[in-house]
Amino acid sequence: MTFKFAGAQSTLAAHLASLCLFGGLWLSPAQAEGQADLLNFQPVTAETAKPTAPARAVTAPQVHSVSAVAYAALPARMAARAQGAQINTGPSELELRGIFRRAVEAAINRSPQVLRSKAEQQASQSDVDEAKGQRWPQVDVGTQTQAMQFGKGKDNEQGSGGINLAVSTMVYDWGRMDNTIDSRKKLAVAADESLAAEMENTGYEVVTTLIEMGKQQIVVDLSQQFADRMQELVKMLAGIVAVDQGRASELTQAKARMLQAQALRDAAEAKVRDAQITLRKLVGERPIPIPRSKEWNIGLTQLETLLDAAKNHPTIRQATAQAESADLQAEAVRASGLPQLNWVISKNTAEDSIGREQPWQTNLSVTWGAFRGGSTRAAERAALQRADASRQETEQQRLDLEFRIRTADNDARTQLERAELYRELSAESDRIRDAFFQQWHHLGKRTLLDVLTAENDHYGNQVSEISNRFDGYQSIVRQYASAGTLARWLQDGR
Repeated sequence: MTFKFAGAQSTLAAHLASLCLFGGLWLSPAQAEGQADLLNFQPVTAETAKPTAPARAVTAPQVHSVSAVAYAALPARMAARAQGAQINTGPSELELRGIFRRAVEAAINRSPQVLRSKAEQQASQSDVDEAKGQRWPQVDVGTQTQAMQFGKGKDNEQGSGGINLAVSTMVYDWGRMDNTIDSRKKLAVAADESLAAEMENTGYEVVTTLIEMGKQQIVVDLSQQFADRMQELVKMLAGIVAVDQGRASELTQAKARMLQAQALRDAAEAKVRDAQITLRKLVGERPIPIPRSKEWNIGLTQLETLLDAAKNHPTIRQATAQAESADLQAEAVRASGLPQLNWVISKNTAEDSIGREQPWQTNLSVTWGAFRGGSTRAAERAALQRADASRQETEQQRLDLEFRIRTADNDARTQLERAELYRELSAESDRIRDAFFQQWHHLGKRTLLDVLTAENDHYGNQVSEISNRFDGYQSIVRQYASAGTLARWLQDGR
């Protein structure tokens, strides 16, 4: 198959020149003809493939070329920008982590959820101590008054009231006490992991709120610039209409766009106030310095590393500990249905009817709940079923965390790549809007609607860049939180 598109080259150049003029870019006929050469397709044969001197220098369109070795892990536009050594002048990751860490620490110190988890942690430790205390000899002391006699034989003599003392020590219980203690220890571990998970959740909420506030502050700045630009056009047209009443409709259009720009600015300011309220709820009245930069140096994560770290997420360790605790509790319940051997020492200080004191007594006692209506077996089955439920929960959490990390990684790369696209598009739309304004104001080759549309498009591209970029930062933070490594990243960047 051959392609022939060499004829009518001058006509194509003319069309290119007219199209570039419509898009706000000026090209000379020679430049347009040079661009037409790029669309001149000729089949390459042995006869035509001879080196010839170029008739003119033609600049090819920019194509993103990325080093597959150095930038394989980055999306195309991000890699092209990094390869071009374009420096991000925003705050460094170390500075950002310091700001985030201080805010998270303030939130943890006052969070009711964290304080509740700490109380539950302390309660679980007390449960362990309560179970351990049952290993020690159990001392019971009691007393009773002398009985009041009535009825037949009430005149018989009786002894005086006294104090009853009984010391009971467990000798053998088939591991019931040991399993109970180990079960309580596992619940204490689960409480520790619950506290760690709550701290991770609080940290994620604080950091994402800070990023959201940073985004909305920049959107407010862009909206204010857009509103100021529309106000300048209104003032300019007001002066023109004072001389030429026939252009009053243009002034009406500009006023409508100015009101629209002011509405967009007010909406952005409302979102900033919402973020401030949320942040105040989390950290209190403490001021948090948030960088007002369009780009922050928050790098992409290593997906496989976070997937490995997610296997030790606090919620997974918590569910695992709860399952192990339920297994041990089932063993303790089974042992409680078997005979229990105790050593008992007792003493009663009461005297009998002739004034004799009771001696000390010691004996071994065996107790066995021979029949409990099946309650022991039911309690054992319930504990085993809770253990199985905890294991299923562990598997579900592991699956959820894995796909949450993968989704967040895809979102971060997509959003940051889209932000680079809008950054390039904003640069082009900035030139277009300037060209449209010049063509309208000085040459009369554009309508005011073209100018207003170009201004609106440029503003929309800028907002889209900021929104996608900061949404990408939030997705990166969501990866760390889903892997359970957000606190570690804030501390040392790992």
